[in-house]
Amino acid sequence: MTVEMTSIKVPKNLRDRLNALADERGRGTTLAQVLEGLLEDHETNMYRNRMAYMEVAARAQEDAEGMARAERQAEPMINYLRRREASQ
Repeated sequence: MTVEMTSIKVPKNLRDRLNALADERGRGTTLAQVLEGLLEDHETNMYRNRMAYMEVAARAQEDAEGMARAERQAEPMINYLRRREASQ
């Protein structure tokens, strides 16, 4: 199977950091493999964070006072994210 390849432009310092990661992973590791690994790590972390949130939310639903407290604590961050999204 032939994979279509492309090039991407990245700052030299980022390229150098990616090359350093490739070197750490051993001889023959390509930048594509490094990027694939970074994306897999990111996706895994996002999944774990989502699962942790869902677990906390489920427990909070059982505790009305705890839910209200969590909403109050989360409100500043939600407002921050909304403002940031609106400014982009």
